[in-house]
Amino acid sequence: MGTNAKTTHTPYAIAPAGGSDPVEVDEQPAVFVDEPIAAEPGQQPVTPIPLTPDVGHAYGEPVLVGGADLNASTATLVSYHSANGPRTVLHARVDEDAEAKLLDALNISPGMVPTQVEQQVTGRLPVDEQHDLAEKIITAAKSVNHHIANGTLTAEQGPPATTAKKIDAAETAVQGLGDAASPVEKAMLDHYAAQLQDVQHAVATGTPVAQVKPFLHEGTELVTVMVPASPPDGAAGAVAVLRGATRIKPKLDTTTGQASWDGARTTNVLGKEYAIDLGDGYQAVYRPYGVNDPATTEYSLRGRLEVIAPAGEGHGPELVARLGQLNLANRPMTRDEGEYTYLTANITAQSLEKRAEVAAAHATGQHLEEMVRQEIFHERSHEAVGMTGPQLADFAKNIQLEAHTRALPAKVQVLREAVAKATGFADGDALAASTGYDPAPRRSAGWLTWTRFDVGNSASKLSSAVAGRSLVHSTSYTGLKAMLATAVLASTERRTTMGTHVGVGQSEAADKLTGGASSVFLRVLPTSSLDSGPKLIWDQPGRLLARADYYGANADTYGVVNPAKAGQYAKSTRDPFKIAKFANSSNEVMFTDGIDLLGPEGPSRILCNNTSQRDEIRTMLQAKGITAIAGKPVEKVVTV
Repeated sequence: MGTNAKTTHTPYAIAPAGGSDPVEVDEQPAVFVDEPIAAEPGQQPVTPIPLTPDVGHAYGEPVLVGGADLNASTATLVSYHSANGPRTVLHARVDEDAEAKLLDALNISPGMVPTQVEQQVTGRLPVDEQHDLAEKIITAAKSVNHHIANGTLTAEQGPPATTAKKIDAAETAVQGLGDAASPVEKAMLDHYAAQLQDVQHAVATGTPVAQVKPFLHEGTELVTVMVPASPPDGAAGAVAVLRGATRIKPKLDTTTGQASWDGARTTNVLGKEYAIDLGDGYQAVYRPYGVNDPATTEYSLRGRLEVIAPAGEGHGPELVARLGQLNLANRPMTRDEGEYTYLTANITAQSLEKRAEVAAAHATGQHLEEMVRQEIFHERSHEAVGMTGPQLADFAKNIQLEAHTRALPAKVQVLREAVAKATGFADGDALAASTGYDPAPRRSAGWLTWTRFDVGNSASKLSSAVAGRSLVHSTSYTGLKAMLATAVLASTERRTTMGTHVGVGQSEAADKLTGGASSVFLRVLPTSSLDSGPKLIWDQPGRLLARADYYGANADTYGVVNPAKAGQYAKSTRDPFKIAKFANSSNEVMFTDGIDLLGPEGPSRILCNNTSQRDEIRTMLQAKGITAIAGKPVEKVVTV
């Protein structure tokens, strides 16, 4: 964060999903920027960056970050409840082209080392969570009790091999910690040693294990935490260590939709990640593309980044600023950048990447930015006199970011002209004047989406194509209640950050390997066939097909986008008119991140199996103050 940092706030109209009128975002906390933002309309920020997003709001607050370093230039700030105050985390996915500069910002450590720190503890100790001590003992105890109940474990024959391995894993984890470093950690080890004795007693006698309880503590104590060891050469950069991949492990109250996180992480993940120390209590976790082979690791995890603030209020702007330590753009997106991102989203949605006009526009844009960068360097080169190596690196990054900002208006104009020609418009002005052209992002729960101008310009044609067809998401009644508690239909990856239990989805493990875990799945079905629930039904599919982030296949493909797996499945398409004709009953349409169920994107119908389910859902929504969904009264949406 530079010395010229200040706060400012300028309203900007963001359209809600579904094509409603724009709403002014003018009552949000201040926007943080590294330098004063120019007064020109194109340089105003698109989204405010909240000091502290609503605490416990599971899907968080989406923000747009300048540049193209993050996928769709989007990050989400989530503030989780914790005993020590809000714990705010920035969730994003780094674009693969930006990985090289991110890795260049790291000073790779030889490994993790235990460090003693004094901190407030409420619940489990850090060393317990880091080594999954309680989980390993509970797993062993459950296995013992299962086989005792089935008669496959007796005092005479002993445990099966699989159970013996679980017991050994638990004992190894506890014994591997060696001598306790503090009195509270000694008490923890004594507690778990006694629990292991109970497991061994059960094996020896054939009697079930009583309930295994985690060791819990409250108070300020000297505890052990694992941190990256300082690299031997003392080089500059954020200290990082490569380790087995993990995921954040929050807890979700399925009744209130509130999320909490005590710092725990889950470790049963296929892949590798960098644990990064950003200093001042800030940390980051990044799962690189290069290290994680698509053929053997979880494709949907590649490129995902978390930046984690210390507990407390007011860290939202600083989390965005900390992206700069990773050589990533760290300013709020400007309106010019917003239109550039909108055009880029439409290029992908309409498969225009290989059109000669578009390729030439990208090359011209890079040339324009390079020319501006050279101009700025000549203007400011005298400032570099006497700078140290790290200062020069920061100086170069600032010039690059300024060049990107200055060149954007020209780059937008060039790209708009190219997209116009590629899609049959006379010029960029004609495209911008068309009914469907709308570069304002749309808020959809905890993410932001862009619309397709080709769909907006042919709405009546698409409406005819999908007549008698609906987009459908089938679920269980338990799943339906959980979705409505959080107000979103969220992808597997997004559910992970919200704290939803594993196993809610039908094919979560397979979807992580194919990459489908980054999206939610709907099907195109005849409206007349939808006579039983629970289901979420969109009888006007165009409401969702206006988005620019979907793809579909006329078969079950687990949402495959992983090139290492794609050859096994049917090909996908982004053409809404082809999707409208899907006839295979296992077809699928994938929408990135998810769908806001209670906003303008909400379903036309929430179909329940009986009146009891219907009445419970209506009561649940009434308690949340929801009287209408997508403009329809709840009584007409929630039906049997």
